[in-house]
Amino acid sequence: RFSSGRRRRREPAAEGSPPGDHGSMRCQQVIVQYFARRAELVGLRSENLLVPQQITSLQLWEEIVKIHPR
Repeated sequence: RFSSGRRRRREPAAEGSPPGDHGSMRCQQVIVQYFARRAELVGLRSENLLVPQQITSLQLWEEIVKIHPR
C-alpha cells in the first residue's frame, strides 16, 4: 500500500552490495492487495510480484496494468 502516509523503515543493504548500489538488478517480492472494484476486475484479493528493488510506485502501477489491463 502506498497511500498510508507512513514512512517505511529502510531495510539494510543486501549482503555483498554497497549502500546506494543502484546499478544492481536485485529483485524483491512485493505483495499487492486489491480492494473493491479492482479486486473484481483482477479476480484476486492479493498477489505476489517480483520487482526490481529500485522501483517507484508509478513503475509498479505500470507493471500491474500490463499484467491486468482491465
